[in-house]
Amino acid sequence: MLSLFKRPKKESHLVIREAKIKDARGIIKLLSSVGREKLYMVSETFNWSEEEEKQLIKNLDRNKDLILVADYGGEIIGCLTLFRYYGGRSPKVQHVGEIGISIDARFRNVGIGTKLFTEAINWAKSKGYEKLCLSVFSTNEVAIHLYKKFGFEEEGRRRRQFKIGDEYVDEVLMGLFL
Repeated sequence: MLSLFKRPKKESHLVIREAKIKDARGIIKLLSSVGREKLYMVSETFNWSEEEEKQLIKNLDRNKDLILVADYGGEIIGCLTLFRYYGGRSPKVQHVGEIGISIDARFRNVGIGTKLFTEAINWAKSKGYEKLCLSVFSTNEVAIHLYKKFGFEEEGRRRRQFKIGDEYVDEVLMGLFL
């Protein structure tokens, strides 16, 4: 599947795994690239340093929080985060996880999101989560299709929440009960 990409690395293959400290630079590069597209993330610049990302990965509570990467021959081409809702600061939300996902533009629509979501949902179930949630721009139809494929349903909509260029865009709130 991935052999269709320009200049594939010799003997490269895709691995979905938990992030390691050494992945910090690749994660920052990926998120910065996706942010510069100005179409998929609220932040257009990613002002998080490599050292801050390393500390996040190092200090992650691996019983309740997850960072997955899609590693293609040593290059981080996808990242999914699953963190306790509101950082888990309240006992009222300990059963809810919030997902964020970014995939390098060169590697979209080839199943990487599906692989990341499959792994994340299985992990969340094993950790006792009861619900996953996320938000997405209403214009991101490909992502919405992926989320619905996994059973996420629209739970709400913040109308005209964002303005991308001259176009107002709704924020779609989605949830999945596990």
